[in-house]
Amino acid sequence: MDKSLLVAVGDDMSSLHGVRFLSSFFSQKENMEVTLCYIAPTSVSKDFQVPAQPLRPQRLDQEITAQYSRTGHESIDAGIDILLSKGFQKPKVTAKYRGKRLGTVKDLVQEGKRGNYDAVLLGRRGYVLFEQALAASVSRQMLDQTVDFPIWICRQPEEGRRHVLLCMDPSEPSMRIADHVGFMLKDEKQHDVKLLCVDDGGQENMNHTLEKGKQLLLVNGVDEERITSQIIKASNVPEAILSEADRNAYAVVAMGRGGAPQKGLFKKWFIGSRSLKVFETISKSVLWLSR
Repeated sequence: MDKSLLVAVGDDMSSLHGVRFLSSFFSQKENMEVTLCYIAPTSVSKDFQVPAQPLRPQRLDQEITAQYSRTGHESIDAGIDILLSKGFQKPKVTAKYRGKRLGTVKDLVQEGKRGNYDAVLLGRRGYVLFEQALAASVSRQMLDQTVDFPIWICRQPEEGRRHVLLCMDPSEPSMRIADHVGFMLKDEKQHDVKLLCVDDGGQENMNHTLEKGKQLLLVNGVDEERITSQIIKASNVPEAILSEADRNAYAVVAMGRGGAPQKGLFKKWFIGSRSLKVFETISKSVLWLSR
């Protein structure tokens, strides 16, 4: 079964971190469908090249559209070139260019839902006109939307890293991310999975939690010899996770995020305090988050 991924592409062609992560992390590229998505701004950003000669409003709008169209297609083309050069199959690499309608983050969420993707990837910098200045802020906004797909945060991943650190607790989001890791890594024999529980005195039956996570990996087809488990005692859970990720140079840190949706018409997806701390700090590893 093919894996289907949506990669947000921005104006900075030097920061195609999501594309580079896919190229270096996955070996079974023939089983992956990748869609690069650029959502064009609808107003002038600080990087917009103002014409030397004043233009009428209609002409200025046309110039804005033309500039962002060029930039968007250049970024998409650069991303496609990287993917194809690393072994992804041309018929399975597609591109979508969109004008911003609801706001960049909301448009990405809509596209993620519409395409029924297995995950949506966000890079470090991304778009010039995201609702916040940094891609971390953009990712934070996206995490606050009602989404039902995993999000991968590719801030500045270090190439050459291997394996997945799967952080477990008894929550449903934690079990969902374990299922997601199993689905994505079934055929990626070069990557092992370590199930990690951090004992800060607030959890019980950690061995049971680890066993449930292991069973989800096994059901998805991950070989048992690729799975290990560990319980670490620490008072600061995020610091323990980040320390373990850095010490063993994991390519991916995977975790769920808690929080129940608010009542009312507009539901929000709140990020738990532990996963938020990891989200705000992690850099060299890619963070996989699931609701």
